[in-house]
Amino acid sequence: MESPTFDGATFGEVGQYEKLVGRAYGELDPRDELNSGIVYIDKAPLNAAGRVEYSVDIFILKPMDMARGNRTAFFDVLNRGGMRAFAAFHRGADTSNDPKNAGDGFLLKQGYTIVVGAWQGDVPSGNNRMTTRFPIATQADGQPITKLIATEFMFTKPAYTAGVGYDGGLNMRPYPAVPGRNSDAKLLRRTNALAPRELIANAEWSFARCPDGKNPIPSNIDVCYPAGFSSNYLYELVYVGQDPLVMGIGFAATRDLASYLRYERSSANPLLAGGKAKADEDPLRWAIGFGQSQSGRYIKDLVYQGFNLDESRRPVFDGILPLISGSRLTYTNVEFAMPHRAQNPLEGHFYGGDQFPHTYATIFDPISKKRDGWLQRCTNQGGCPKVMHWDSGHEPWGGGRYSLVVADAYGKSDLPVPENVRVYYFASTQHVPTLKPSYGICKHLANPNPRIETIRALLIAMQAWVVRGTPPPESRFPRVSDGTLVPPLPESAFGFPKIPGVTYTGKHNELHIKDFSVQPPQNIPGTSYTVLVPKADADGNDIAGVQSVTLQVPLSTYTGWNQRRAGLMENEVCGNWGAHWPFAKTAAERGDDPRPSLQERYGSHAAYVAKVEEAARNLVSERFLLPEDAARIIEEARQHNLGF
Repeated sequence: MESPTFDGATFGEVGQYEKLVGRAYGELDPRDELNSGIVYIDKAPLNAAGRVEYSVDIFILKPMDMARGNRTAFFDVLNRGGMRAFAAFHRGADTSNDPKNAGDGFLLKQGYTIVVGAWQGDVPSGNNRMTTRFPIATQADGQPITKLIATEFMFTKPAYTAGVGYDGGLNMRPYPAVPGRNSDAKLLRRTNALAPRELIANAEWSFARCPDGKNPIPSNIDVCYPAGFSSNYLYELVYVGQDPLVMGIGFAATRDLASYLRYERSSANPLLAGGKAKADEDPLRWAIGFGQSQSGRYIKDLVYQGFNLDESRRPVFDGILPLISGSRLTYTNVEFAMPHRAQNPLEGHFYGGDQFPHTYATIFDPISKKRDGWLQRCTNQGGCPKVMHWDSGHEPWGGGRYSLVVADAYGKSDLPVPENVRVYYFASTQHVPTLKPSYGICKHLANPNPRIETIRALLIAMQAWVVRGTPPPESRFPRVSDGTLVPPLPESAFGFPKIPGVTYTGKHNELHIKDFSVQPPQNIPGTSYTVLVPKADADGNDIAGVQSVTLQVPLSTYTGWNQRRAGLMENEVCGNWGAHWPFAKTAAERGDDPRPSLQERYGSHAAYVAKVEEAARNLVSERFLLPEDAARIIEEARQHNLGF
């Protein structure tokens, strides 16, 4: 415990905060219908009471005087063991798992009790990541469970060896290869997600570790390829793995931690100062779950799989905020789960977690011939939360297949949005904001168009919706019906301008129903979904959605897509950072660029500032921008030199 934390800093009227770090222990009755759907829970070891035990790391930031807080738990769902809330909502904060400063302290000034609990069973220890201890499932006689599975590798530089849990630089806890079953394994490569697979002869690689390509050391969790892995290929390993974790326990762990902190009134609850609390002294009355990217998919999946009711049939989250999750769920509550994997246009394309349903509303899907929706189970349970679905300009292109959230499988019509759901599309933004101009992977500069101001304003609206029932702003997103959600090709219809040095390809993340009965999985012919993208204006910027001040008064073209550079599967969809191409400063400078220069657009610095002020005022009135953020944006515009 650290009390006070952040060197004693105070946060508005809430005052000082304290930090609690520890471990939560739980046990699950596998016979309870709310737990029995956890894959492999019937094959987990039981304690003397017939229950399945687990433990998870926890981290809590709470007001020292809980009565001065807003009595709402803000549950920050971890992404691959890392916290995300400070990075998403705070300016200038330490975004590590042990933050030493809170930056502008936005969440703390609102009075939230920030709760973090580990949920992902395969996250390795180290680098202060938060981890779990989940049981390994076994056969009834104690023998290991085995299965033919597939995993994938992709490299940004040549390499000779990789762990079988390798995922973009982080080795997740792998499923070991079964000894003596190497003849069942195969290593394949391909030049892009849908290219033909090329078999690499078994004699050319082995289960071993060989950092320099020589002197392989046998290992059942590593692959050695002496010829060298290339950055111009995707590699897939098919092998017989063993020792699956009961990964779906993560949903129950999140549910039970949030429920315990919310409803437990004894001194065992770390949010209570001690003794017995009365009903009107509950430390928490509401709970909001937040997840970003992988954890955004997770918080939706938790609701979809029925974990928003605790074992006493009480609601867990009053509201959820899935950020940049698109139309996908997670690859968690399945056999030999790999929840760290994501189904992208290039890497991870054939993992699970992207199959129907793709919507909050319950609909019939003409491709899979199924009827379902993300809120179907919680509707049946009577325990649905309020939802704000937030997607960036990257989700239509790079991973999330955003259009399937709001448009039918054939891309012909809009889909209904339930009354307890708001969908907000943050036009022309990126999946992962960055101040770095390039990561050495993509051809073009990363997209700096911000979204932090929008989500701060919408969190205020969510709090009012949950606590007082005040409706938030109406959903704002591209639609088929008004022509702002369209096919990415042909280029002439999509509308992207002919920017010098930029070759528009229209590449995005396609989707078929997958055949998971074979390894590696395959697309089933004739089951293609139509994936649409937001239509661009003459500058190449998104027309529809919530437009930031930066986008309304642009200095560049901002996109959610980028392209990989030569030597790294050139021109495939690149990364999470989007791209931007600055406007020329003057008409003479822009040459054959069709986009007007800054001088032609604004004429003077004063005119530019006036447009920024107008855009900021409008966003404040629409509740998509807070007054204090508007004031900062306007002042930054006054200080900005347009260069003409």
